Amino acid sequence: MKFVNYDPTQKLNTIQGSTQASSNEMAYGGNVSGLNAMNKALQEATNTWEEIDKRKDYIDVTNAINEFNNSTNQLLNDDKDGLMNRKGMNAQSILPDYNAGVDKIQREIMGKYKFRTNDAINAFTKAVETSKTTDYNNISKYSRGQYETALSTATQNQITNLRDSAIRSDNMADQMKTITLMGDLYRSTGKELGLDDEQINEKIRANTDETGKYLLDRAVAENDSTRTENLISSLSGVVSESVLTSYKKMSNQMNINKLVNDDNTYAKLYKMYGHDLNSGMNSAAMYIRAKMETQNEEAIKGGVGQQKQLWDMAVYAHNKYGINTEIAYRQLYAEGMDGGQLSRLSRENHNYAGLTQSEPNGEENKQPPEDGDAYYKMYHSDNEFVDDWMQNYILNRKGAVDAKSVAEYAQIMTNTGYHGTSTEHYINLMNSAPMASGGNPKYSEDQIKKSEDDAKTAYKNYYTLQEQTRKIAINDRLQAGQTILNQKIANGDVSGAFQYAQVQLAGATTPEEQEYWSGKMASERPKLDRIYEKGLKMTAQEKWGIKQYAKSHTYEQTRAYAERVLPNKIMDDELDASLLEIDDNNKKASNIDLTPYEYKLADVMPKDKTLAGSFKYGVKQEMAGRIEEFKVKHHRPPTDAEKDEIFDAAVATSTLRSTSKPYFADGDDYSSTISGASNQAIGIIHAEPVGNHYIRVTYRDGSTQDIYESEYNALQRRYTNG
Repeated sequence: MKFVNYDPTQKLNTIQGSTQASSNEMAYGGNVSGLNAMNKALQEATNTWEEIDKRKDYIDVTNAINEFNNSTNQLLNDDKDGLMNRKGMNAQSILPDYNAGVDKIQREIMGKYKFRTNDAINAFTKAVETSKTTDYNNISKYSRGQYETALSTATQNQITNLRDSAIRSDNMADQMKTITLMGDLYRSTGKELGLDDEQINEKIRANTDETGKYLLDRAVAENDSTRTENLISSLSGVVSESVLTSYKKMSNQMNINKLVNDDNTYAKLYKMYGHDLNSGMNSAAMYIRAKMETQNEEAIKGGVGQQKQLWDMAVYAHNKYGINTEIAYRQLYAEGMDGGQLSRLSRENHNYAGLTQSEPNGEENKQPPEDGDAYYKMYHSDNEFVDDWMQNYILNRKGAVDAKSVAEYAQIMTNTGYHGTSTEHYINLMNSAPMASGGNPKYSEDQIKKSEDDAKTAYKNYYTLQEQTRKIAINDRLQAGQTILNQKIANGDVSGAFQYAQVQLAGATTPEEQEYWSGKMASERPKLDRIYEKGLKMTAQEKWGIKQYAKSHTYEQTRAYAERVLPNKIMDDELDASLLEIDDNNKKASNIDLTPYEYKLADVMPKDKTLAGSFKYGVKQEMAGRIEEFKVKHHRPPTDAEKDEIFDAAVATSTLRSTSKPYFADGDDYSSTISGASNQAIGIIHAEPVGNHYIRVTYRDGSTQDIYESEYNALQRRYTNG
């Protein structure tokens, strides 16, 4: 480019890298066609690249949004770890964990795609916010639902626990407190859940009705008529009347059943009338009518006119503690009313008698200075007050519960220091209580008549059961007595048996037992006499023992021995004669000298040396008998030669010959003629071997004994002449 000229007046035509048009084409920048072409080309290139970036970002944004949605969906709904799987109160942690998770997902995606355009960034951000808004709404609904479910479940569990506690409790005041607490719990939970007052009250009403039914069902199931009646009184105005109606009917019937099935009363009647069933039944019916009519009179007084709340409290006191209902009502009225209305203490503290305590319980309960410095008690219910009032202020005053008139009761209160006013003034206060008229009787006449019939039947059943029990007891005593009597008879204690029967007759307290033992004395006396007489006689074995003793002792020694060993037995004439004969034979045998015959004895003696003495004794007995026969026949004593023959004959007798062997062999006939005579002498009616050289002998009385064969042989020899 060639410099042509310089015009100092020419304005600058270059501004910020651009040129200004100039009329001089030769001036710098005066010809801008090339520059414009270049600028156009650059602009077109720029537009092209921007369009490419936009298209790429569009694709990335689409992918990023899809990836974000997939990640947040997995964060919320993953089968294993999804936040929306959390239940109950755990659902309250979903939102903070969601925010933390979404922020992390968003940062990771932004770092991954690195958007180039603001439009892309704005599009992704908007999509994220839209998704989060949707998720926030779902999380809020879900968390709220879980919270409400958890709160409702927790509340219902508390309600169930409270109801169970109330049902298990035997304290009616605590049960009423529990019902109130359940209502408060429903109210606070309902407000938290956004329920309106009508919805809350409906829930409280339904729960109260259900709890009341549970309490009444338990009392009915336990057949506790008093508790059922008191519960109905306490629940009146709390539980729906539609619920109480059926229980009132049940309570009425339970009261009738309690009257009709009063075993304590029937026990007194049974004791009074004994076996006179008809008198007992009639008295039972009269008792039931009197009771039901008395309750009707009290129900009539409970009609319109008196202070119903105080009357119900008096009925509760009567049912539980026995105080006269009207007297209790009049006293409660005198002390709990102020100007015809319930006093502040009565309304707010359930304290109807101004009862106090030393422990502070609030300045509002402090006594006025003129009355003292104690504090008025507070009770949760009317029944709780009545229990404290009766147990600690009335029952300990002698005669108060049994008083029949206001005057009598007021005088007792004065004498025991219950009040500080005069008896007359206190009577006037009590008599100022309005009494009702026109109330409905509790039982109809038909119910009373039916109850009379039921009472007769119930008493008859009681009477029958008592009679059966009594007869069973009598029979048991008689059987036990008869067993003892039989044992004494079996043991031979005839005297003891007779004396026992006499004692039982003397101690008999019932006609049945007197008749039994009287008849037993008459029927058993002959039998006892026979047993007694039989018991005096000696048995064959006893006689055998006495005879054996006599063989080696004198008659006098034998008699003394028998009296010593058998003091309760009588020796009959037959035995006595046998003893005399044995004694005589002993004396005769003692005179026989076998010395001259020793050489012969050696040949005939038993091989069993233990039998030598018995054998010689038998020989002497035999010789003595033969010598006596010789004397009778020849009228003189035998000579020595003749004695020698007598000796030979004596040892040759069949009985003595049987002793030549030490014992009988198995199979020998022990009832043969060889031993038959001896057996008869010692009372044996049969003998047989049982093996191992033992003999089983049977005596006349049926008894048996196993003895060794050598002993049996000895018995045979000893009794050859016994």
